Amino acid sequence: MINFKKKIVFIMGSILLLNPYFLYSQIHNEKPVYFDENKKFSIQLFAAYVSAAELQDNIASEIYFIRDVSVEMNGGYSYGAELTYDPSFSNFDVMFYVSTEYLKVKDNEMKLRLENDTAFSTVLFTEEYKILPIEAGLKWRLPVSSERFKIFIGGGGGMYFGSRTRSIGPYNSTNISKKPGYSLNIMAGLEYFFERNLSVNFEFKFREASFESKDSFPVSTLTVNGNTYSISNPINSRIMADGTRISAGLKYNF
Repeated sequence: MINFKKKIVFIMGSILLLNPYFLYSQIHNEKPVYFDENKKFSIQLFAAYVSAAELQDNIASEIYFIRDVSVEMNGGYSYGAELTYDPSFSNFDVMFYVSTEYLKVKDNEMKLRLENDTAFSTVLFTEEYKILPIEAGLKWRLPVSSERFKIFIGGGGGMYFGSRTRSIGPYNSTNISKKPGYSLNIMAGLEYFFERNLSVNFEFKFREASFESKDSFPVSTLTVNGNTYSISNPINSRIMADGTRISAGLKYNF
């Protein structure tokens, strides 16, 4: 994580120093024009926080209330990039965007209840999941925006690829198959230009980033405190990182 932060700082500094208008204005002491309407494209590097996730562990069950039971999981931090295009074909100030990010979370506090005819036990297990969203849509800068300060809303859709690994004691699950999820999303955000063509962005996004996974353990029973228990094998699950996503990033218009 420290190395990643160093890379972000280096990239931000490089973009700033390579901006020709920044160098020119510093030499000639001119007041810069922060927002250039002639720039059609922008690229943004961002970091984000996903507030929560859920695990549905029996999605293949024929009993609906078992199929829909979910367990809360930890959210986590992600990082990614976004490309936008401003066609300038109307007075609505609409931009099209495509983005991707990488989220990896490891939750060590998950609990599994095991039962047989004469006893029961509760064991801790570890759930590690990764999600790679690919999203696209549009953003609209609201008319209340100024040259340096922009407010926008937007929405779109996404496809969410993922993988997971479950560990119970010395045993790790292996994947049999995976299925990406699909979701609509809505967002709102702020953009502040601190230099010509350079801005910082803050965004709130609401979505249901999910994927399905079928996994198997190398064993079908576990022995706990002298008792032997059967475990579900294979496991048909759905993981949903459905909390609010809050992001901050650096954006360069070109």
